[in-house]
Amino acid sequence: MLDFVKKLVLCLMLAAFTLPAAAATPSPAMLAQLKKLPRAEQQKIAKQYGFDLSVLDNKDSKSKTFQEAEDKNSIPDPLEPVERFDEEDKDQQDEKDPNKPERYGLKLFDSTISTFAPVDNVPVPDSYILGPDDELLIQLYGKQSSEETVTINRDGSVHIPGFTPLNVAGLTFKKAKALISDRLSQQNIGVEAAISMGKLRTINVFVSGEAKYPGSYTISALSSVTQALFVAGGVSDIGSLREISVKRAGVEVAQFDLYSLLLRGDSRADVPLQSGDVIFIAPVKAMAEVSGEVQRPALYEVKSGDTVGQLVEMAGGSKAGAFPRSVVLERFNDMNVRTLLNLDLTKAADQQVLVRNGDVLRIGQTSNRVENMVTMAGAVVRPGQYAWYEGMRVSNLLNSLWSDLHLTVDLDYALVVRETSDLGELKVLQFNLGKAITDPGSADNLTLSARDLVLVFHYGEETYARPELDTYVFTKLKKQYKEKELFAKPESELDENAPPPFALDVANISSQAFAALSEKIETQVTKPGVAPEVKKIPQKEAHRAYLKFILSDLFKKLYVDADALKMSAHLTRTELLYPLLQRLKQQAKFNAATQLLTVNGEVKVPGEYPLVQNGTVVQAILAAGGLNDGAYLERAEITRAMSQKENQSGMRIEHISVNLADQLQGVTQQTMQSRDRLTVFAVPDWNVERTIRISGQVRFPGTYTIQQGEKLSSVMARAGGLTADAYASGAIFTRAQIREQETMQLNKLMQQLRSDIAAKNLSAEEETAQTKPEDAIMMIAEIEKTKPIGRLVIDLEAVANAEPQFDLLVEEGDELFVPYIQTTVSVVGEVQHASSHRFKAGMTVDDYLQLAGGFRKRADDERVYVIRADGSVFVPNRGAWFAVADQTLLPGDTIVVPLDTDYTTRLSLWTKVTAIISQSVVALAAVNNLTN
Repeated sequence: MLDFVKKLVLCLMLAAFTLPAAAATPSPAMLAQLKKLPRAEQQKIAKQYGFDLSVLDNKDSKSKTFQEAEDKNSIPDPLEPVERFDEEDKDQQDEKDPNKPERYGLKLFDSTISTFAPVDNVPVPDSYILGPDDELLIQLYGKQSSEETVTINRDGSVHIPGFTPLNVAGLTFKKAKALISDRLSQQNIGVEAAISMGKLRTINVFVSGEAKYPGSYTISALSSVTQALFVAGGVSDIGSLREISVKRAGVEVAQFDLYSLLLRGDSRADVPLQSGDVIFIAPVKAMAEVSGEVQRPALYEVKSGDTVGQLVEMAGGSKAGAFPRSVVLERFNDMNVRTLLNLDLTKAADQQVLVRNGDVLRIGQTSNRVENMVTMAGAVVRPGQYAWYEGMRVSNLLNSLWSDLHLTVDLDYALVVRETSDLGELKVLQFNLGKAITDPGSADNLTLSARDLVLVFHYGEETYARPELDTYVFTKLKKQYKEKELFAKPESELDENAPPPFALDVANISSQAFAALSEKIETQVTKPGVAPEVKKIPQKEAHRAYLKFILSDLFKKLYVDADALKMSAHLTRTELLYPLLQRLKQQAKFNAATQLLTVNGEVKVPGEYPLVQNGTVVQAILAAGGLNDGAYLERAEITRAMSQKENQSGMRIEHISVNLADQLQGVTQQTMQSRDRLTVFAVPDWNVERTIRISGQVRFPGTYTIQQGEKLSSVMARAGGLTADAYASGAIFTRAQIREQETMQLNKLMQQLRSDIAAKNLSAEEETAQTKPEDAIMMIAEIEKTKPIGRLVIDLEAVANAEPQFDLLVEEGDELFVPYIQTTVSVVGEVQHASSHRFKAGMTVDDYLQLAGGFRKRADDERVYVIRADGSVFVPNRGAWFAVADQTLLPGDTIVVPLDTDYTTRLSLWTKVTAIISQSVVALAAVNNLTN
């Protein structure tokens, strides 16, 4: 790269310093390239071409056309305008207000074009007027062959060796060629001449007025007004582009309007210049702004007599989406106060309004709403907007169940939403979609009106291709983060406690999308190569609110935007109805009823639905997706709010009983009213899934369905009774209700223990007996690990014999386990070796304790107890000293030796803890002993 820059600088230096009488100062472009070289290379090049390196450090030097005005010998080509490196101008451009309109035409002079290597071989037009210092290249052929280069003298003559002088100054190049060719042929018969131009003369012009760099310039004789303007840097910010005059010897010879060249391509006024010409740029007198729906919004210079129509033409005309019937013209009135005028540019009179200085013409866009169209959304293959025509019906939009609808469509329920007034008030019509398509002559094949909305729903709460909605939302979210445009709302409003508007009404809306997107975001932003701004995704609580915000925007334009309509096929029934329900709530005015009703109970999709015209109970049930299998057809209830008389306050509630069987069969038709609440009851004891599980030593273990009021003895009989190996005394019967009660009691005890710990440690008494808080907390943590099993002590033998005193009603979720015959007795707790021993009739508790090695030092031998195999507990009678009285034991029993709480501390806390552990952990051990 360094070699390339070095070669480029050398070429530029060679091109610049080999020109005649070139100045010993490089141009700004050369300096820019020279600064890229190392200091040693800079010094070498400066020494070779003889210029001072100090110019590299001179930041205040400003280049004009070619170094400074006094250097007139290095002549730039007129067709190659000069590039200027003006740092001050560049800073001003960078600081321009992006909202401020740009002035049209000034950018013409901002082009960056090369500054060096002027071209001498510019094609010369036949209209070029010859003058002193022009070179002619004459080639003689025929009887005599030679080449001559002659220069036009100051007297206008040209001397060709061997021929008489000719006066060609003031002639066009075409006439001069003809004159020289004829004269040479006449003076030397048999000789023909071919004439072309050599080097061209230069002329001096003066650019004055509001030029960017006014002054005297030496330019090529071929230069015109526009080329001179490029050399002078163009027009300043206050200069006129439309009033540029050329004066020759004090007389104006041309008036140049740059807009004619830029807007119409008319270059007739772009006249060639002559030496001594003065180009004067007048200050701009009037400007007007055009904004809005035009091809080229900008600030335009206007002349006296320009009209609004001409101003719009300057801006390139209106866009296709412009609304010319309502155009606003902002201007200063006679009191120098801004005022507004409304114009209709479709009228010729308004187009002829004269434009004034300071006018602002604003052309707005037309409405996005489409006339004569119908919209179709929901469970259709091609949701979108379609052209409406007179007599159009539903079957004209959807004429095939197979090709126009998704497989999950609900054929019994569809809606037509119709505007009833210019105010946008809605009414809702319900129809059977299947009948409308299969029987076009039926009443369900509704006639559509312009701007109707047809909503087709999925069955129940089903959807179609839900991941496409997830992808749509995720793409929107990722775009927001990449563009660093999260949302216009403050951060505080994006908190979970302040969800977007629809989140309160539709709490579960697109919950699948939220769960999937949360996981996707967390995995996507951790991948290598992801942009840093994308990795700044907030935590779950924050981006969940962002997702809801994006979905809220989707629902706002669901029925009108093309992209949103495509997503409607992936929405559930509740989600598709949400924008409609919001519109119906908004249009409810003072003393006007909200056209909504509610369906609850045994229906597929309970919730809020629009009240359709002449809606019935059957239509309300179809709106909710139909009845569940457990619906009670003999009775349903409508709760209706009735307005009171003037002398009473509040609302009166009326309850109306309806027979759903009669309603569905068409025997009666109960109409629904605004804010009605239809409740469909379930068949009593309909829950056929109420079950109990019996396992272990029964003849037919398994899960049995039970009915209300059934007893355990009945279920045991259905299970075939006990096997020969069954140990009825060790049966384990658990119940979910008891498990929940034990869990509540355990939680209350945990709270009490925590309070005791805090109180004991704050007390100043018995400091030596204080329990360390960390020890107490550790003990509570151990207790919390214990999960209640919900065991109920039963006498299974008595139950199997159907003895009423011991039999019990079974409930949903009950479990019964009957173990094998037990032959062991277990000893657990504070003994030397906790173990299980073979049962031997006649052995006492003390005997088994001896087999376990006896008590440990910290054993509480006064509180030994026994957990029976059936779950019951008894405490053996104590004898003198440490002897334990004889007590009859049974197979499967567990002897428990608790910890001596006085051994560690005198706090009552440990007594409670030990009791809990004994009753929970040891009880579980006893259960495990029976099941092994």
